[in-house]
Amino acid sequence: MSLDPSGSAPAAPKAAATVVLLRPGPGGLEVLLTRRPSSMRFGANLFVFPGGRLDPGERPRDAAVREAAEETGIELDPEALVPMTRWVTPPSLPIRYDTRFFGTVVDPATDVVRPSAEVVEWRWLRPAAALEAMAAARMAMWQPTVVTLQQVEPVVDRETLPAAFRPEPGAAPPDAAPPDAAPPGDAAPDDPWLGLPGGRPFEHRWAGGIDGRLGRTVVVGEEAWVVVDPGDPTGETTDAIAAAAEAAGVALAGIVVTDLDPDRHAGVEMFATGLGLPVAGPPGASGLVPYAVRELGDGGRVPFGDAGLAARVVRPAAPSGPGAWAARAGRIRLVADRAAPARA
Repeated sequence: MSLDPSGSAPAAPKAAATVVLLRPGPGGLEVLLTRRPSSMRFGANLFVFPGGRLDPGERPRDAAVREAAEETGIELDPEALVPMTRWVTPPSLPIRYDTRFFGTVVDPATDVVRPSAEVVEWRWLRPAAALEAMAAARMAMWQPTVVTLQQVEPVVDRETLPAAFRPEPGAAPPDAAPPDAAPPGDAAPDDPWLGLPGGRPFEHRWAGGIDGRLGRTVVVGEEAWVVVDPGDPTGETTDAIAAAAEAAGVALAGIVVTDLDPDRHAGVEMFATGLGLPVAGPPGASGLVPYAVRELGDGGRVPFGDAGLAARVVRPAAPSGPGAWAARAGRIRLVADRAAPARA
């Protein structure tokens, strides 16, 4: 079981559901974001998607429909909802949720008709425009909201929504064994982790929070592990890595994100907020995400861990403007750099 930075057992997460409403607009699909009031105990002033806790015996998709109606007055068909992702609140927070995200494309004329007390304003925005507003500090958002906006950015209509969240063929069933580490050195000859000190991949089935989307998070190091590309926001991979570190008697030193693809950075807050670890990432990342990140330029040394890691920029950051959000930051590859000092 993961512990928060204080060492206390975390609160059990409550089941919840969220719905992402998309409607056709003049420039493409727009997404509904509502702002929570400053008086809210959880997520005050943040722009979010409609959602909330499940009632006893309620299905997640039915809860998503009920919450949309209660918060906005918008009525939805539960069978029209597309399953998207799963997000679990980091263990260090006093209030935690295990939330299923759903999406649907509604008619162009759809709008909020009866805002509840939990909604002080709302906006329909193109996903890219919402991300730009977040980066410019005009709209505050959680990490799940940012990643979900990234994921729906390429969706163009009702038909393409399910494909964006489809599991991969051959993915393990939901009751499969939790993520586990492969032995050090167990890599294909062209694997980028071959040759990095103590590189161990943890395979998982929650990349970007998508059920059945295969991903891999890697730990690198001997006695102070660096966690690379935490793409699972459900906590399953976080728990597996924390348990492996405890069994090996090693510390978790920090996180490196090699690019801002949702499949690589969705789970950052499980380690950063949940376990209090610092984050390093590619050039241009710090202005694009709702967590603190130290940018690594070409040759920049990872300032934590004991593996002596340095960054090699394989894709420069793109200039500001339209385009995939992940490409706005660069992409890096980690290499062993024995000149780099070992740091805990």
